[in-house]
Amino acid sequence: MLENVRNNYGSQAIPLKVERGLFIGVLAPGVLYLRGDLNEDEFPLHEIVHENSKEKIGKHLIDITFGRDNAKTDLFTESLKYLIWLDVMYNQEDLKVLNEFIELLNDLSQSVRFEDEKIALPSYRPNYVPNPYTHYKISIVGEGFFKEKLDKRDSVREQILKDRKGRTVALVRKDQMILLNDLPKDERRYFLVKGLLFSMGFHGESSSPDSFFNPGNTCQINLSDLDKEAIRLMYGGRLQSGLDVDGIRKALGMGYKD
Repeated sequence: MLENVRNNYGSQAIPLKVERGLFIGVLAPGVLYLRGDLNEDEFPLHEIVHENSKEKIGKHLIDITFGRDNAKTDLFTESLKYLIWLDVMYNQEDLKVLNEFIELLNDLSQSVRFEDEKIALPSYRPNYVPNPYTHYKISIVGEGFFKEKLDKRDSVREQILKDRKGRTVALVRKDQMILLNDLPKDERRYFLVKGLLFSMGFHGESSSPDSFFNPGNTCQINLSDLDKEAIRLMYGGRLQSGLDVDGIRKALGMGYKD
């Protein structure tokens, strides 16, 4: 039966083995399958499940971090608190989405914080020194202005995000997102979150059906439990910018598969 479970879940199934090489179970998305004929004293299942969960989160982190355009981690810095600045063409739904997401990120992160009392609006003008914030500017613009920015794109600093039809809908860099204004409501909400996470260093994709980073889920803004744990791990203080895949594995104490 365990072999059937592994085959049905494919790459999403993690086999659980003990030191003797005994196959005792399968860790699948949301479900743990275990053999019922094992002696708990002889085979410490709780420790095994913990270790395999750590591996699963680490693997997911690697999947959603490394994409076509990056070979190393690139995190937000810890020096200042971040302030989201909506400088043009926002609406109340944009504010709601961003406020909820800021609250979530602050709950997950131990190293970077966002100002959660306010989002700066177009009238905002920093007028004090030193500035206590690192600004992340979101510009929601019309098609003409967006095309102009796209034509002048700095390919080193700015990456493009596309919708499911292949149309470029956002320009993203470390401190700014320029988003096309005419997106349907669900896609607009999605790309607000996607662009911010992309700037924070999450450039990859996931094959997990319920993951925000699954390329087919362009109308959702909810993070799966695995997404949240990966973000918590990325901004938990153990990782830093400049790590490649092997560097992440070493920092997290992940094993290597033959």
